[in-house]
Amino acid sequence: MSDIILKGDKNGFSVIIDVNANYVDAFKELKEMIMQQNVKSTNEDDDVINFTVKTGNRLLNTDQKAAIKELFSKYPQLYLKDIESDVESKIAVEKMFNKTKTNIESGIVRSGQKLDYEGDLIFLGTLHRDAQICTTGSVYILGEVNGIVQAGYPNNTGATIFGNLKDVDQIRIADVIEIVTDDNRDDFKNGSFAFIDDLHSISVDNLKNYKNRLNDLKKRTG
Repeated sequence: MSDIILKGDKNGFSVIIDVNANYVDAFKELKEMIMQQNVKSTNEDDDVINFTVKTGNRLLNTDQKAAIKELFSKYPQLYLKDIESDVESKIAVEKMFNKTKTNIESGIVRSGQKLDYEGDLIFLGTLHRDAQICTTGSVYILGEVNGIVQAGYPNNTGATIFGNLKDVDQIRIADVIEIVTDDNRDDFKNGSFAFIDDLHSISVDNLKNYKNRLNDLKKRTG
């Protein structure tokens, strides 16, 4: 039984590697198949043939992927479009999980300290002046904050800061910074939320209007 299956369509060929095959044997078979295809495409006027290598539930390591790419690079008439797998690497899964998880912090963040998170953050603690909390997602403040609150780091403009903002010194969302002073502090009340508006500035509104803000964001992002 063959360790690889070759399927063609109008977009080129798919090379499917049997998930149960010995990879060394499958790679040898792949080399032989590529050489045969190259013999059929030796005319420089022939169109380049596109190939996609599909590994199913087999996850190739970096060296294995590099070997396949190097193999195709030897034959200019045969172009490797992609190496596809139905499974994700552990690192990729961890990144996806971290992006969507919710953190809870209930401690005291003292002056000069900075705490970093991935995902959303529920802050139940105390943030002293000149201290900072920073996360890639949104921040829900149920504690007391006097320092710097950063949401959407580094470029998540859809992030939001909710809750008790009345004593905050500075808020940041993505690359936008708003310094809170006596002149604008009345805008930052308990029960508010801060977001990046259509002018790429930070605006503050009452939480009861958040649903309308969310609908507007969905319309803008499609």
